[in-house]
Amino acid sequence: MRMFVPAIAALSMMLVCAGRAQAQTSTPQNEDLQPRIIGSKGTMLVGMSGNFDESFSSAERLPINYSVQVDVGRFLSDTFVLRGGLRGTGSVGGEDSENLPTGSGAAALHGFLGLHHYLTPRSLISMYTGAEYWAQLTQRDSRDAGSIVGTFGVQAALSSRASMFVETGYGVGLRKNSDDVRVTRIVGQVGVRLRF
Repeated sequence: MRMFVPAIAALSMMLVCAGRAQAQTSTPQNEDLQPRIIGSKGTMLVGMSGNFDESFSSAERLPINYSVQVDVGRFLSDTFVLRGGLRGTGSVGGEDSENLPTGSGAAALHGFLGLHHYLTPRSLISMYTGAEYWAQLTQRDSRDAGSIVGTFGVQAALSSRASMFVETGYGVGLRKNSDDVRVTRIVGQVGVRLRF
């Protein structure tokens, strides 16, 4: 009986070692396996999303804007991402919505650029915060100097290349518009980003 216990232990050890060796040789050596993470230094993210925002003014009820956005971001470090892109918008509702050829609420092309900080980018899911500068490129009010928008979002890896994100933000215009009113902005969007 005393010899039986060491023999079982030795046999178990051999089976474990053989199993590990088999597991190592069963994976093709040329297969490119990548971790499911949001990103790290040098990673580029290309995203597409849908967006809605509603501007508020004490003078009038402005329409709800809807948008389609394309963005490109690059991890400057393991946690900071510089992101910019374009957003095309349309609008629904509001007072005199047919008479809004310029300014907030007009269908227009917007550009944005911002810096974002990811809290845990080397994991499956990460919250992030940031600040963006938004500029309306077409149909712009003559006094519009753009807006600063603070953002908060959550991004989750769906695979080694794709992730989904949900983002919200709140911002304010840098100058008052031609009606002498400062426009504030609330933003929400859902989209997908691809990692390169």
